[in-house]
Amino acid sequence: MRVTLITDDSYPYVKGGPGDWCHRLVHGLDRHTFHVVALGSHERREAAYTLPPNALLHPLGDRRPAPAGRLARHGRRRAATTAAVLLCRGLLTDGEQGAAMFAESLRLLADLAAAGGAPLRGVPLPDVLLDAWQAARCEPALPRLSVRDARRAADHLDRALRPLAVRPPAADLCHAVAAGPALLVALATRWRAGTPLLLTEDRPPALDAADGTPAVKAVLLRYHRALRRLGYAEAALVASASRFHQRWELRDGADPAKVVVVPGGVEPVRYAPLETEPPAPAVVWVGQIAPHKDLHTLIRAFHRVREAVPHAGLTLAGPTTDIGYLDTCRRLVERLRLGDSVTFAGPAPSSREAYAAGHVVASSSIAEHTPDALVEAMLCARPTVSTDVGAVAEAVGDAGVVVPPGDPVALGAACVELLHDPERRRRLGAAGRARALRLFTVDGMRRAYDHLYRDVAA
Repeated sequence: MRVTLITDDSYPYVKGGPGDWCHRLVHGLDRHTFHVVALGSHERREAAYTLPPNALLHPLGDRRPAPAGRLARHGRRRAATTAAVLLCRGLLTDGEQGAAMFAESLRLLADLAAAGGAPLRGVPLPDVLLDAWQAARCEPALPRLSVRDARRAADHLDRALRPLAVRPPAADLCHAVAAGPALLVALATRWRAGTPLLLTEDRPPALDAADGTPAVKAVLLRYHRALRRLGYAEAALVASASRFHQRWELRDGADPAKVVVVPGGVEPVRYAPLETEPPAPAVVWVGQIAPHKDLHTLIRAFHRVREAVPHAGLTLAGPTTDIGYLDTCRRLVERLRLGDSVTFAGPAPSSREAYAAGHVVASSSIAEHTPDALVEAMLCARPTVSTDVGAVAEAVGDAGVVVPPGDPVALGAACVELLHDPERRRRLGAAGRARALRLFTVDGMRRAYDHLYRDVAA
């Protein structure tokens, strides 16, 4: 079967996260031929992954020039303006009427994009957006939209819709990894060629202008929500990474009969159980050092651990994505006088080596979509203490300790209890490995997607 796998500039160019997920999927499904469309790949020179023989990397598609004649340009501009009006009014109109206008606008823009170029080129989109904003009657009420806000939001929308011009190769189905630009490509292909669509989601789409004004954020939030809802309506099936993700998909209007939960998979052979513990009591954390990991709470929790277990150590292993946040963590360690008991280890050669540095694996995140690090720790038979966010409690089940987010007292107490109780550590570690082997193996994920591909293509 020919599968067009569409990614948002991740696989095969970016290590980790969605890139790892795609690589594991493609490598194990040899009976299928994958045409990988990596949005943004034209800006990169080297791939982070070597594609297997059953996968081919395709350029972004046919970029034929738009019609050059004056009458053709005038007709194109008029059609694009009509689509822009439907787009803006669809974003700002609640209910089925708004959804219908949004869908019609994208269909028109996909037709225009097929002729080449940015589909909204030549359209006074800021003016169209301002007109729609003034006419909108939304609940909750919209914030004030200035001319500057309209220009900025219009610029984001213009760039966001350009993937409609991408023309992937002919295939039996399109598999969009995330409801963003990849979904736009899959929708356009469905409308042009009738190619069925499978949508995978393991996290909400990122907001394109996190530092924008409330009005700009409102435009983009409504755009992403409308696009997701359209994707759920057009997709043959929606593969959700967890029941947590499935719940917000259903709240956004997905048909329950279409949504299938397929957890991400890990290679068990890479995470053999750890048979020994370090000589001194230790807590280890593994991940990317970033604000949403809430290491401040973990460091404050460890301060309480040291009061109960004086010789305990804390190892923070992983790359830094926010240098400023790393500096705040170091300053907090100094302020709490934790000294050398906290180690910023940087990226470990392997996750298993990082988990081997602790008796307990802790996670303090305030936002966590798919807790891959916890699944890896469970496979290594290390007991986990984690915050109840996202799909964490669902992944851990009764094989770990879950505490409220942002609570250093509860997090510290749970770590202390496990450090004092080797038998419970052993029991939770064994239960965690058994649970991970049952629910989160890459072979299970591949088998599930093999069945989904057949169902979608049929």
